[in-house]
Order: sequence, then C-alpha cells, then structure tokens
Amino acid sequence: MPTVLISARRAAAGYDSRQMTYVRQDYRLQYFADSQWVDTPARMFAPLMVTHLAAAGAFQAVYTGASAAADLRLDTEIVVLKQDFLTTPSRVRFVLRAHLIDGVSRRVIAARDIEATVASASEDPYGGVVAANGAVGKVLSQLSEFCAEGIEAWQKRSSTP
Repeated sequence: MPTVLISARRAAAGYDSRQMTYVRQDYRLQYFADSQWVDTPARMFAPLMVTHLAAAGAFQAVYTGASAAADLRLDTEIVVLKQDFLTTPSRVRFVLRAHLIDGVSRRVIAARDIEATVASASEDPYGGVVAANGAVGKVLSQLSEFCAEGIEAWQKRSSTP
C-alpha cells in the first residue's frame, strides 16, 4: 500500500476566509454579518480529510506537511462552499478540486472536481452549517473513491516497464 502526503490545502478566491458565504443573486457572493466559521474552510477540512483517508484503508500512511516523503501527493482546493438561497429550500454546494500526483515523477495520476449539494433544514446560517457538514461527508466519501481509483492507476503505471 502506498503512502500519501496531503499538501497544503487551498481555497478559491471568495472562499479563503472565515466568512460564511451565501448567494441570493447569480454571480454575487455575500457574507453573513454575524456568523462565521471557527477557522477557514480549508483548515477545517484538512484534519477531516486525513482522518477519513486513513480510516478508508487505501493508504499505508497519510501525512501532512511539506517535509514528509510519500509515494503519492494529494493536492486539494475548495472551489465552492456556499449556501444558495436561489432555491427553496436553500442548499449548500461544496466543490473540491483534487489532484493525485506521483511522488517521484511529479506526474498527475488523476484529477477530478468532486461535488455535493445538500438541502438546508432552515433558511439561516445554522441550517447552512448543518447542510455543509452533510456535503463535506459526501465529498469525503467521493474523495476516498477517487483516491482508490488513482492508486489503482498508479500501481498499473508503476508495474509496466
């Protein structure tokens, strides 16, 4: 089983702060005035990703930090994390861009945008947080599948002369 290094997580512009985003109009991000995340979404997602991928059993070890050597590297970026009030009920949309990279050759083995949308139980920030937790869970499951498929492709590529 390979080891994986989860590199520093990023978030796209507009999603790289503690502010909770929502939309009421296409192409216009807004922020809740009295509600915010306890940390940036990328930082909060990191330990969940490590724990989930380690528990999935596809890797011998899951590391974070730039100094660790690993067979594979997983780069991720939060592309979208917003509560969308353009629908009723509102929905939280979470999109994660993932790249699985060979640790030696630095070649991209697999790349995918992973997405989940979950309806909010209430039309407020708390409902958005609960829906976001559901979306994160779905994305983590899809990320595990993505990594398993990537490992299989990497092993096939590594075994061919």
